[in-house]
Amino acid sequence: MTAHAHPSLAALRQLGLITATEFDEAMAELEILALDEEDDVDMPRLAPDAGLADTLAWLLHTDLLPQDAFLPRVRDLPRQHGGAALQERQQLAAAALQLLNRHAVDTLYDENLIDQWQRDAAHASLPADRLLASPIAALREMLGQGTLTQPQFEALRTRRHGSELARIIVDGAVRQARRERPAHARPGTWLLAALLLLVLAFAGRSIVAGRAATHPGPGSAGSAVERGDLQPRAAQAVESARMPGAEAQLSITVVQDDAAPPAP
Repeated sequence: MTAHAHPSLAALRQLGLITATEFDEAMAELEILALDEEDDVDMPRLAPDAGLADTLAWLLHTDLLPQDAFLPRVRDLPRQHGGAALQERQQLAAAALQLLNRHAVDTLYDENLIDQWQRDAAHASLPADRLLASPIAALREMLGQGTLTQPQFEALRTRRHGSELARIIVDGAVRQARRERPAHARPGTWLLAALLLLVLAFAGRSIVAGRAATHPGPGSAGSAVERGDLQPRAAQAVESARMPGAEAQLSITVVQDDAAPPAP
């Protein structure tokens, strides 16, 4: 460990915005970075005279202070503090988030993904209660606010020039937009629904056709059975209804639909 703790880290620990473990890990990281000031390590450095907001932003940016632990901690502040103490901590947290969110927007500008007017407009509307976390999230935020229009975003998708980082940012925003799209708005959902309806339509037609073949309707071939056992009764009924003196010139056959043959 270093002989003296970074003053801003110590102050953040005293304010309760970072835990003892987070403080120790941050001090260990500073010690590693101090071993070789000229070493071009992929880790942002914390200036010795960095203020509280800058130090808190550094912790969040390096993930030494995970945002999924920090944001609930900030939301829980009113239960632990009140008055000036609460206001001090809330303002400090908001300032750190603003610094990080501003950095994400500045990256978009540096990569020529937005112009100066869009950058300034995004700076003016940065959220102070949540972390954009990356240029990808910043690009999505601007798209949602209208600072970046959909046609402009489509132009970024199809342009052939730009740095590798710019392409990564745009591609990441596209993938994130697809994941966040409601299920009913995804093209694949409509295709699946159409296929399902088509399958159900064919299945329903097959069921109806099967029932028709198993239970043919009246008048269908093979469904009528001649009932010779009922023929005498039918002849008697016709004879009773015949006018007196009329000649019987009728041939009577009794046929019943969907009937089983009479027992012998």
